[in-house]
Amino acid sequence: MGKKALIITYYWPPSGGGGVQRWLKFAKYLPDFDWQPIIFTPKNPDFELQDDTLLKDIPDSCEVLKLPITEPFGVYKKLLGKNANQQQGVVSKGKSSLLGKMATWVRGNWFIPDARMLWIKPASRFLVKYLRDNPVDVIITTGPPHSMHMVGAAVKKKTGIPWLADFRDPWSQWDVLPQLQLTQKSWKKHKQMEFEVLNMADKVVTVSKRLGQALDELAGVPGVEVITNGFDESDFAEREPQKESEFVMVHMGLLNEGRNPSRLWRVLNKKCAHDPEFRKELSIVLAGTIEQGVKEELDRLEYLKERVTILDYVPHEDVLAIYHRASVFLLLVNNTSNSSWILPGKLFEYLAGCKPILPFGRKESDANDLLVECGYDPFLSYDDQNGIEARINQLYARYKSGKELVDPQRVTCFSRKKLTGALVEILEDLALKGA
Repeated sequence: MGKKALIITYYWPPSGGGGVQRWLKFAKYLPDFDWQPIIFTPKNPDFELQDDTLLKDIPDSCEVLKLPITEPFGVYKKLLGKNANQQQGVVSKGKSSLLGKMATWVRGNWFIPDARMLWIKPASRFLVKYLRDNPVDVIITTGPPHSMHMVGAAVKKKTGIPWLADFRDPWSQWDVLPQLQLTQKSWKKHKQMEFEVLNMADKVVTVSKRLGQALDELAGVPGVEVITNGFDESDFAEREPQKESEFVMVHMGLLNEGRNPSRLWRVLNKKCAHDPEFRKELSIVLAGTIEQGVKEELDRLEYLKERVTILDYVPHEDVLAIYHRASVFLLLVNNTSNSSWILPGKLFEYLAGCKPILPFGRKESDANDLLVECGYDPFLSYDDQNGIEARINQLYARYKSGKELVDPQRVTCFSRKKLTGALVEILEDLALKGA
């Protein structure tokens, strides 16, 4: 029958977006290693992105437990009307009205660690009762939202079952927290909760080397394991690379003003103005959440605006089709000191696509290190005009010669199944200690 792992996650299909795929893919491949995943997730989560195509990845043997959740975001929608939005768990408002500032302050100081805190007590009570009659070998929590970790902590205290806490993003070092107008007391509470999770969990796992080092320092002891995100080989198995009739530059996901490559847009616009053939062949596809300021900037560029296609959220199956068309993948990482740990989930699917990558961000970062190790060119600075021009010319010449492909053997270590194998090694160790 194998061993059992209870996975506590807020994001689960039909929820879409990047947050759902890490544990969806782990759950997909755990049965191959004789581990049975049991998912515990809210029955009525408040998410904006829905992707029914992800449902096919849930294994038939996977049990899914659901419990209703009460969330405050409906109140924000009523207060802020059409200006309210929720992206990656953050409540924000386009303009800083007094009402918007009040709502942000309430969000930051009343709902700690996050707006799912009201689920902690009912979820932990439910699970303690469930586990009396349905024992498991390991409990897993994944955050954000970090309320999932607090559920795990409560269940661990009551049951003693070995617990693995997975940090997909930082907690107290999250760069959005300062925007929530936290009081000193609220900051202290976040750090206390974070310290409790880091030290109570039997094992902490995260997604990148630098984030692992930061969590080690916060915990006061080393021991955080790194299992990166990856790509599912089955998503790419039946898609043979092909030469496109256009030079297609693709970016997937959030594109906000903090990672807007303005100088790249101007370089491309200038090249379009002076090279009619390039202008005819260039096609830029931006899919996901594109901030209005980015759209307005592109619309002001006379030649480039005609070559840009902007799509809303795209289901994952359609994302794969867009990858197949790409000549170049555009990778944009925030140019801030605390972004050095970021390894975007889409980076691994870019790698699986075996196409050139045009990356922007800090060279002192995990993402840059990974690209260089896999044989790709390093990150460009957002304001490196000469470097951008040279890289564009290089990529276009490569496209014209037909030599687009990258050696796929360099990236097989990031397959979801192999990464699940690394996870299972940790789970087996935890289960042995808990026996």
